[in-house]
Amino acid sequence: MARKMEAAAPLVQTPIQLSGHSLPRNTSTTVLCTSHSTNARRSYVAIGDVVRASATSGVRRRRGLAASIEQGVAVVLMDVNTQMPMHTYTLRPSDHITSPPLVVERALHAAGDKKLVRTTYLGAQDASGTVLWVLTESLDMRGKRIAELDPEKAVHSVAGAPLEALFSLRSGDLLAVRADGTVVLLAEPLSSQSLVKYTAEIGSFLPRMRLDTQMLDAPFAKALLHHAPNAASMLGALLLVSAPQTKDAQLSVRALAVHAEAPFLRAYDSAPLFPSVPASKVISSSVHPSGALCALSKSGELCTANLSLEHNALDALDPHTVALPALRGAAKSAVRALLLSPSHLLLLTVPSGDVQSAKERAAALIWDVDLDTILTRVEWSLGNTPGKHGQLCVTAVPATDSHVLVQVDSGTSTDAMRSSILALPVSVPTTGLLRHALGTAAQTSAWLAPDATFSTDAVLEPSHASFLRTLESLAEEERARTLEATFPTWRKEESARLRSAEHVKASRKTPKPVLENAFVARLLAIALPHASSGKSTLEAPNTLRYLLERNAVSSTMMRGPKEHDSLLARVRATNDWSILYLLLRHVPDLAEMHAITILHDVLAQQNDPAAPTIARVLQHILAPPKFAKPALRMALRTQIRSNEHVLILLDIVRRWLDAVLSGPLDRQLGLQKDGMCTVPHTQIQYSSGDVHAPELETLVSFAEDLLDTYFPQLLASTSTHAFLAECTKAVAQHTQQLQSIARLQGPLDAFLHAEKSKEGKGKRKAEGKSKRLALHEASLLVPPYSVETLDV
Repeated sequence: MARKMEAAAPLVQTPIQLSGHSLPRNTSTTVLCTSHSTNARRSYVAIGDVVRASATSGVRRRRGLAASIEQGVAVVLMDVNTQMPMHTYTLRPSDHITSPPLVVERALHAAGDKKLVRTTYLGAQDASGTVLWVLTESLDMRGKRIAELDPEKAVHSVAGAPLEALFSLRSGDLLAVRADGTVVLLAEPLSSQSLVKYTAEIGSFLPRMRLDTQMLDAPFAKALLHHAPNAASMLGALLLVSAPQTKDAQLSVRALAVHAEAPFLRAYDSAPLFPSVPASKVISSSVHPSGALCALSKSGELCTANLSLEHNALDALDPHTVALPALRGAAKSAVRALLLSPSHLLLLTVPSGDVQSAKERAAALIWDVDLDTILTRVEWSLGNTPGKHGQLCVTAVPATDSHVLVQVDSGTSTDAMRSSILALPVSVPTTGLLRHALGTAAQTSAWLAPDATFSTDAVLEPSHASFLRTLESLAEEERARTLEATFPTWRKEESARLRSAEHVKASRKTPKPVLENAFVARLLAIALPHASSGKSTLEAPNTLRYLLERNAVSSTMMRGPKEHDSLLARVRATNDWSILYLLLRHVPDLAEMHAITILHDVLAQQNDPAAPTIARVLQHILAPPKFAKPALRMALRTQIRSNEHVLILLDIVRRWLDAVLSGPLDRQLGLQKDGMCTVPHTQIQYSSGDVHAPELETLVSFAEDLLDTYFPQLLASTSTHAFLAECTKAVAQHTQQLQSIARLQGPLDAFLHAEKSKEGKGKRKAEGKSKRLALHEASLLVPPYSVETLDV
């Protein structure tokens, strides 16, 4: 069975949402770093470690549990499988936590009895200085918390710099990394009052930025540091990847071996690693318990090596560098690398730029370090996680053998607005196999460039790349007009090429050209001028309409550091409402905020004869695909604030509801009449459009969004009460009428069943006739079609 598991192909699946956190309750809360790194990301939410420790079995990650902390709110122990919190420890707003939680489960033997306990360790600061919190819970024999017993809290003083990371040893002792870079060995807090046993001084190696930290249990430590003195007595080891905070500094690794006797900590340092990549250019770094090491740079270079101890110093063996051009220029916080095995690397990427779209996507790739290929990948939508300053921060922490915890923060490292924690299911064999890389060239080609040069044409079809090169060789002011003139011809030629290549018969429908994302994005850049360019007319409208109607346009194709670089801003600048309609109907990842922005524009221009009616724009917004209700309500609250505009929207919905509810009995229901409408009991007027009313369920849902969003605002404005009271009476009247007319449904159902029964008999009779005719023709041996030739 073990051989089958080792030979299983690598797997990565769509992650599971574990939790989401909004702004902290305590706005003065200091941000936290992860246990593994200080430079990767800082947030008020941090993921900790959950382990099981024993003197015989060692330290291993606890399967199915994840620990996180929202500083100023709570420490949460989450069940990964059910996505439900198993236990929550509420913090006070004044509590100042400085480290992610470390949760240790172990058995204590006292007086012949075995007692299972779960201990949560937290680094903190109070008036006395640096302290260590110890929260102890009693468990039953199945590992479930005994609810009758409250957790016991103990506070131990640890003088010195704040504790940033905590790690457990099989002996029960702890290793703590301070903010100044020193490493402290802490005695088992449940049995000793003299907490600090030994401190590893900074020397010439630390303080610096800590890029990655890996705690090794005794077997891994002895295997990696087997040439070290007294290697057989090691309790574990701590690997720290760090670098001085200077411009041209390089990465280094320090291994701290932990022994049961003094000196408790012995340090082994490496020479500077990866000379071609300065530490200031490193986006992410990861070290595996086997000694495998990787570093990813801003220029897209992935450097790997294997650590080995020789002559009391760590050497980097088999250094290797490969270029990943797709990651070139990525934001420092948007890419993470995590070694899952000596041969497999998990790459997490989040696009940077304008992330006001609520449908941002992330990708997880499993990269074979030995073969330089992508074995498998998965993409998913990040949901409503918009970044405030145009970037998203991502962190990966190994939770168990089958899950990696991914934390995505919005905004900058010091100004996070929302944090989401995901569980990413992953599975890799212990070593890489060649057969797992077969057939992966296509998905690797866009990421890998052996000569470290990358052309955007490399991922395009030759016909697409040739067409774009022709356009981009022209002067910028001529490109859009040339695109409009030549695009229909290119479409015909591309369809003919596809017909020939796919051997499509002449009688079949002509195949449509394939529109790749990279190709469409570059066409949009030509067809749509910048919003700040001053151009108000489209020079390639038909091309743009074709791309939208083919559902080939995504809002993420046009992004940039400034607002006028986005797709919506460019389309709004043209004042072409027909394109805006297509944008609402055919861009599936259009953000709710952008849709309501369009609605706000038409509300502000209601007196403009050239502007469309409000009802027509609202009809396109309410058409499928539907927007998410929470994001839609947030967009309404932030974009539309005038009571007059809210009453207009409510009156349009009210009129539509009147029309839809009378529709089933009124066969003449069609377009609403065009003209001016007045909101009852007010002087507000607006133009009514000749549009069809949306479905009833859509109307009721949008009416709920309006009323729930603006309820306090409408309640405080007495001028709106008369109109809303009339709406209330109309709804009550409709409800009463529907209850009355429902009594006719019983007797009328009998006629419906009779009609269906009659249709079924006729259908069966016709089928019987056709079967008899077929049998008769077969008996006469007369073919269905015959051709006779008479020669004279």
